[in-house]
Amino acid sequence: MRHWYVVRSQPHAERRARDNLERQGFEAWLPLCQRRRRHARKMEIVLQPLFPRYLFVAIDLETKPWRAMLSTFGVANVIQGPKGPVPVPEAVIEGLRARADAEGVIDLGAADYQAGAKIRITSGAFTDVEGIFQARTDTERVAILLTLMGHAVRVTVPEGDIEPV
Repeated sequence: MRHWYVVRSQPHAERRARDNLERQGFEAWLPLCQRRRRHARKMEIVLQPLFPRYLFVAIDLETKPWRAMLSTFGVANVIQGPKGPVPVPEAVIEGLRARADAEGVIDLGAADYQAGAKIRITSGAFTDVEGIFQARTDTERVAILLTLMGHAVRVTVPEGDIEPV
């Protein structure tokens, strides 16, 4: 019976591992997400792995030798238990695939945040400050309630600069 398993890649080699696994006949899936990156004073949106250093491979362990994955360029190891590779629950894969578009990109926009959710700011003047998500202010910014010096302060930040706590 075919199940999904987690493969750990070498650092920054997720795409290489996926491509080489697919060349060997494995069904590999690397969920991606869009992230904002500052480079040379410019903001750019890049596709990065949703789970850095991890990808999923579907395989039937009874009919295909899984150890061939271990010698694949880009692959570090397969997540295993005492009896071999540990399957990922099908509901997890189905949930991720349901949120992905045709290219496998999963939208992590602020629309998923509920008012009152705890978040952390990941860049800018308030880096690593935790706050409460309030609302979207426009297509690219969100309003957050921070407690600074004993007072509640509402600030707006780019939606790409926050993450859940």
